[in-house]
Amino acid sequence: EITDNVYIALFQLDAQAKPYWVGNVKKLRLEGANLSSSLATLVDANGVPAVAADGRIRFDALTFWTDPAALPPADEDAGEVNGRDGRVVARGGAGQKITGFIAGNPQEANGLGGRTIYYDRTDSSLAAFNVDPLTATSLQADFDVATAAASASMIAYSRGLDVDDVDGDGETSEAREWIFGDALHSRPLPINYGSIAGYSDPANPAIYIAVASNDGMLRMIRNTSGGGSESGEEVWAFMPRASMGAQKILRANGVGMKHPYTLDGAPVAFIYDKNQDGSIASGDGDRVFLYVGMRRGGKNYYAFDVTNPESPDLMWTIEKGGDFEELGQTFSTPRVGLVETDSGPRPAVMFAGGYDVNKDTRGVVGSDDSEGNAIYVVDAETGGLIWKARGPYGGSSDTVFEHNGLVDSIPSTLTVGDTNGDGFTDRIVVGDTGGNIWRADILGDDTGDWKLTKLAALGRHAGGAPSIATDRRFFHRPDLVPSKDKFGLFDGVVIGSGNRADPLDQGGETSNFMYMIKDRATAVGAGVDSGLAHADLGDVTSNCLQDGGCVIDLTKGWRLEMEEPGEKILATPLTITGKTFFTSYLPNSGTGATACSPSEGAGRLYAVSFQNATAVVNYDTSDDGADNPDGDPTTKNDRHVELQSLGIPAEVVSVPPNKILRPDLQIDNIDATTRWRTFWHLQEDADLEP
Repeated sequence: EITDNVYIALFQLDAQAKPYWVGNVKKLRLEGANLSSSLATLVDANGVPAVAADGRIRFDALTFWTDPAALPPADEDAGEVNGRDGRVVARGGAGQKITGFIAGNPQEANGLGGRTIYYDRTDSSLAAFNVDPLTATSLQADFDVATAAASASMIAYSRGLDVDDVDGDGETSEAREWIFGDALHSRPLPINYGSIAGYSDPANPAIYIAVASNDGMLRMIRNTSGGGSESGEEVWAFMPRASMGAQKILRANGVGMKHPYTLDGAPVAFIYDKNQDGSIASGDGDRVFLYVGMRRGGKNYYAFDVTNPESPDLMWTIEKGGDFEELGQTFSTPRVGLVETDSGPRPAVMFAGGYDVNKDTRGVVGSDDSEGNAIYVVDAETGGLIWKARGPYGGSSDTVFEHNGLVDSIPSTLTVGDTNGDGFTDRIVVGDTGGNIWRADILGDDTGDWKLTKLAALGRHAGGAPSIATDRRFFHRPDLVPSKDKFGLFDGVVIGSGNRADPLDQGGETSNFMYMIKDRATAVGAGVDSGLAHADLGDVTSNCLQDGGCVIDLTKGWRLEMEEPGEKILATPLTITGKTFFTSYLPNSGTGATACSPSEGAGRLYAVSFQNATAVVNYDTSDDGADNPDGDPTTKNDRHVELQSLGIPAEVVSVPPNKILRPDLQIDNIDATTRWRTFWHLQEDADLEP
């Protein structure tokens, strides 16, 4: 059985091109997921289907958590429905349930019946984010204001108070019109605490949802009350000092001002249930740690002890400098696991060096970066460096491995794996913004033996004269799939190219591919620089293997070209029982640009064989003839289907035992038997970055 909650992060660009974009998190329920023979659907609080034909939440849906009686009158011209929140971002959901939004006010300080908000007093301690002289003076430089009084006013604004009387009603102690910023890249992270204080019913575990947003806040949201009623209440929020400088822009909110990025990363949790009873109790030695980065908002990572979900502690902060001198913008979502060290097994956080804005330069082939070209393994509790791999900065040691070829930043999340099944992470795989694929072997307790090797060069380093057309970049995590063929065992690395920082190809069009690389050095620690290049992989684009009309050498893997103009892959692939599902973005499809927003573009869903990229789902039934009465996939067009929703699509999510959740909120049955217990989260929209 799987837990049927689905949490959807939403955002909306401002219609007048102002910098404050509204955001929200809404909850739906996945009905029919546990029955392999049935179709599943997303339903709302009334138990009716919640998704419209365009792949978005219906206007007349009532999402869980929403108080319909407290909704403002509907703007029927905009499609809103009275008593329903639907797809409208600034309506209902968790945003409505922020304390002091519906009734009362957010308050100027914690403990007054309003919001509970913290800031980082030091890099390892929190303090109340209150409107008081001491706090205002302490944060004056962070807000970049001239006086302590101005700082106090900024704190009040950031807490959600209408200090500028924007609505003109003469009241400045009420909540602003909307006080939940855009969750642009962040994702709702549900954490199941099981049966803790007040939660005694196994059917109603204590679930809390962490999400970051570009109003500078990390929020913890309560799913339900101990009695089982829907909640959605913000339990606490955290605003780091590094986000405070953007508050002046958000508060001014002038037409044409650039939207700021602040705390924009996706949170990740390390959960240690010592006695494996399904409940988190500090007295049992259980622990929950929460980690989040800033993406374009900065170069910091924050770590929290949230063993008590309603009372966080800041454990550490990582900033650029010292052991992390190579750190760029913290795009890379941390991964967690156990590693061996000379002091015994340690929980570790692993992340890449991040993004270098050098790669924002358009119209030219990318050049070597000065930051972001690193991979870090960090102690999950202390934030201390365990090991890192980096480019040629000037020296190696037992904790530093240098590779002269690592000259491009790595914004991608790492793929980490325990390839020998001993419980310790021993393999890391990732792509960089120069089109290279890297493998790190981190076996054993001697970090001096850990190493980094180049698995493939698929972009500007692949040989020949580099061009914009071949300047392939990787922004998203690969899939690592143990497998075999007639030549023996291999670890398949499935990864797609696409420049996330230029989705509309304003700097020129690149020829992007989905790749499956066969890494035959499957033994732990056996990675070597392979010299593998783009041309060494079999070109399966034509799909001639489906009808036996060709012979292609797949010894080293395959490449599948994205053939539509500007088509690129901006999400992680998913492989289930020999089938690889992935999405692509088509910037020249969908709706066109307006004065206030860029073209949304459209997306595709692909389903191909992991082994040879032939079609595995009959997505195009228009070419089925009498010779194919069973409707089997037979043609190139069967590989993909157009998604119903517009914009950059997210990845496909597995819903055991035999379903996938698509980015357009449709649920497809597939022929698969994988089964495990988990939670599902999805970001409904994705960004069009400048």
